[in-house]
Amino acid sequence: MRRQAVSGRSFGTRPWRAVGLGLFGLGLCWQGLAQEVIYRCGQEYTNAPRDITRCERLPEQAVTVIPGLRPQAARQAAGSDTPVLAPALDAERIKSEPAQAAAVQQSERDVLARTILAEELARMQKQHQALLQVFNQGEPTQSLAETAAPHKYQERVTELKAAIHRTERDIDSVQRELARRPLATKALKP
Repeated sequence: MRRQAVSGRSFGTRPWRAVGLGLFGLGLCWQGLAQEVIYRCGQEYTNAPRDITRCERLPEQAVTVIPGLRPQAARQAAGSDTPVLAPALDAERIKSEPAQAAAVQQSERDVLARTILAEELARMQKQHQALLQVFNQGEPTQSLAETAAPHKYQERVTELKAAIHRTERDIDSVQRELARRPLATKALKP
């Protein structure tokens, strides 16, 4: 009889022990799934703010954090001389290419950039000439609708002036960019 009581007691507590352990495990899982409180401190989102009085608690919702690159100044302060945006694969490719081939490629890119800028400058100068012709030294020709409504004519004159000034600024900026670009040089052949 004694044996049955001992075995009965242990048999009777095992299911409850299993249920208790299961509930305890479920509680731990639930706690692990629960999201921590997230704070926004300026532009930073964190769950451990330095000064909680300067941070705003965000509502209980999922916050997706996408890690980015460290700013250039922070990298230099940390003592790293590596470029910020150069991935490792490009660095390996650059190391494997001979220096002369890289110089030829750069020369080709410079020639292409100058060609594109020269074409853009020519297009802008044509546009500027067309606007000056329409502007007719401040007195563009009036249409019938503009004769009946002089304010429309004034608006068109103002828009033409603004367009002329805008194209002049664009021409100046493209000319500055062309001045910064090196002149086309013949690439050395290996």
